[in-house]
Amino acid sequence: MPYTVRDFAFQAYRLISAQNPSIPLIDDDQKLLIQVLNQLMQYYASNGLMLTIAKTVTVPINNGIKNIFFTPRDFPTSTSLTEIVTLSNGSPAFTVVDGSIYFAGDAVSGNGIVSGTQILSVFGNIITLTIAATLSGTSNLKFIHSTADPDVAYIKEGRLANLDSAWLELSGVTYTLIYKSRDEFLAAWKYEPLKGLPRFLITFPDTDIVSAQLYPAPSQFFNFFARAKFQLSDLTSNDDMSSLPQYYIRFLLYAVAKDVAFFSGRAEAWTEKLESQYVQAKDVMESASEVNLSIAGDEQSLLNGAWRVRAGI
Repeated sequence: MPYTVRDFAFQAYRLISAQNPSIPLIDDDQKLLIQVLNQLMQYYASNGLMLTIAKTVTVPINNGIKNIFFTPRDFPTSTSLTEIVTLSNGSPAFTVVDGSIYFAGDAVSGNGIVSGTQILSVFGNIITLTIAATLSGTSNLKFIHSTADPDVAYIKEGRLANLDSAWLELSGVTYTLIYKSRDEFLAAWKYEPLKGLPRFLITFPDTDIVSAQLYPAPSQFFNFFARAKFQLSDLTSNDDMSSLPQYYIRFLLYAVAKDVAFFSGRAEAWTEKLESQYVQAKDVMESASEVNLSIAGDEQSLLNGAWRVRAGI
């Protein structure tokens, strides 16, 4: 059964309602609690403590792609438009109001459109699809235009909070990546990386995303893997928290209730017993977390003959 943020808010407020606080619950209480919840998640994610179970993620890296962006799941990499058009069964062409807002390669979906159909060409206000329509009549079509950088691979699991290890795989062979700090990288490697076998990974943290650069840039297709911890996106009242571990939720209940008690003028409701429970929950949450993580690799193997043969260089 789903455990929504609304359920969480109700349970958290019960922790600070038992002592008959002087300030009664009001309609704005849930909004305040969700705001505090999101602030705490961002706060603890800064050092990797908040996401107590790490994930192993993967993304294909094609020839020439040297950048990997770790982003929230809602990070915009496409735009969409809808328009009602008139289709003809067996014909790939139809007319739109303004052809200048559509582009070849845009994905198209809707009634009468086969899955996987794209725009083949745009001539004036006439659009031609890669696959002919399967019905005649009006249809409300959705057009999706990719705004993703073709030189970037995206991992939409949330902003990277803590990185344990990273590696590449090719034909069943694993190549461990060596971590270099941003400052060390910028001081030592001042030119665009030559193509070859990537051996180093450099991270560049930003507010909303973390970008990573492979050095050298790949000379062929690889699968990139990372064992890491990711920051959760902000939650709303209807979001489901059931996927989070129970010790994580228990800590959040006490942490959020503690902050809300002081923000809402209910400080007297936060007792020494609740503080003790909060500390215990925090200790359990942190002890279950993967902390002080680093990437390790053997730099001595960087340019030996075996690596160069496997990399095709």
